[in-house]
Amino acid sequence: MKDIVLAIDVGTGSVRAALVEQNGHIIDIVQKEHDQITPHIGWSEQSPSSWWFGAKSCTSELLTKHSDKLSRIASVATCGQMHGTVLINQEGELAIDSAILWNDKRTESIVQEFKERTQPDELAKIVNNPPTTAWSGFKLMWVKENLPDVWANIYKVVMPKDFINFKLSSSLTTDYSEASCFYLMDHATRNYNDSVLELMGIPRDILPSVHLASDVIGYVTDDASKETLIPEGTPVVAGTSDFAATLLGSGVYKVGQASDSTGTSTLITVVTDNPSENLLLNNLHLANPAWGMFSILDAGGDAMRWARLALQDNTISYAELVELAKQSPVGANSLIFLPYLTGERNSNKTNSRAQFFGLARKHRAKDLYRAVMEGVAFAAKRNIDLMDSKIDYFIASGGGAKDDFWLEIKASIYNKPIIKTTADENGVLGCAMIGGVGVGLYDSIEQAVETTVRFEREILPNPEWVQFYAKEYELFNALYDSSQCFYDALDNLDAIA
Repeated sequence: MKDIVLAIDVGTGSVRAALVEQNGHIIDIVQKEHDQITPHIGWSEQSPSSWWFGAKSCTSELLTKHSDKLSRIASVATCGQMHGTVLINQEGELAIDSAILWNDKRTESIVQEFKERTQPDELAKIVNNPPTTAWSGFKLMWVKENLPDVWANIYKVVMPKDFINFKLSSSLTTDYSEASCFYLMDHATRNYNDSVLELMGIPRDILPSVHLASDVIGYVTDDASKETLIPEGTPVVAGTSDFAATLLGSGVYKVGQASDSTGTSTLITVVTDNPSENLLLNNLHLANPAWGMFSILDAGGDAMRWARLALQDNTISYAELVELAKQSPVGANSLIFLPYLTGERNSNKTNSRAQFFGLARKHRAKDLYRAVMEGVAFAAKRNIDLMDSKIDYFIASGGGAKDDFWLEIKASIYNKPIIKTTADENGVLGCAMIGGVGVGLYDSIEQAVETTVRFEREILPNPEWVQFYAKEYELFNALYDSSQCFYDALDNLDAIA
């Protein structure tokens, strides 16, 4: 009986492989870490060959350990970090063993020039997003302008999880969640738009065909089987972005549902029938036929990582940090943190900076830690306020969903309940669900969610905190607005340092 999906997740920090049973039980996960390459300030790259090495290592270790499960593998499904632009040549090799990642900001000048010569508000009606440095279309414009030899050698462009699919099955495709964030896809036709391609100078023939996440796009080849130990002929589905997989794995797929997903970033998402045209919001086609209107705070969980590094040189664990933060009162002893450590993708000032406001001699590490947790929640609340949607509750996912204290802070600042799922690995679960739908383990996405997703408990707003945070939020917004005029001056200082 084939009732297991092999899920492969190509993250920013690691590649993981997991065996997931039809009921959603994760048998085991194996992980291999990899690094980001930052050759210049604002640049972020990774080597696609390192992803494939990690995928081979993970699957070989996992399947050696669970060789008795090989005959039960029904399909392979991949998910992964978005926007990492992988360039393949005519011979099926990497045109360059370097992919520009989602958090890379090198295209800022290209995006700005594009904004000045086009009408972003009108284009948003086609491509369902504002122009930002994240989108793959602008990364391709940068390659064309700065790496002409590489550009001339491109046969196809794919994303990180698509590259793993290619190595497994020889299929060069992508899914709608990825394509919807190229800044090239017409949301009405769900195909690449010729007028936008012309504006950006990108030929249609280098772009991959687009599929639903659950579509079977190929089968594990003999060569791939030898390298990974995955049985030859195993169906490979198109897969989806880690974002869409996490939403699905936390049970967020129906119109009106809302998600708070905090990993490296904090993503607030509301499921809709159609994308929003608000230029301060983004839109993603989900793993199922629906849209996710979302905002992003680049330093969500990453703000916590920064705090551990900057204040304790990583000598304390995340759990110890939270225990210290709990000892600080609501409002962190009148200390406010603006968490814009890596700027803002969607903002009038994308070069925003982080800051503590109100520091006094009375403050200790516990106050700074709580201020960071509250600051991330306040910044997410600003993004929620941009969404013209009635939200009854949020479903939490990502690493930030593991701690009730931070969820209580968020629930109190949002003034909405937050529901926790039982599973910690929502992304892996969502990835496995689409693999199961693709080969008939589930009749539909709805049945997959009903079969696998379980909710643990509801975190309610703390009534005493709600009132205080409402006042502090006003101050947070005033600080945010009044700080905008200083960011360019700081950049100018950096330039002459």
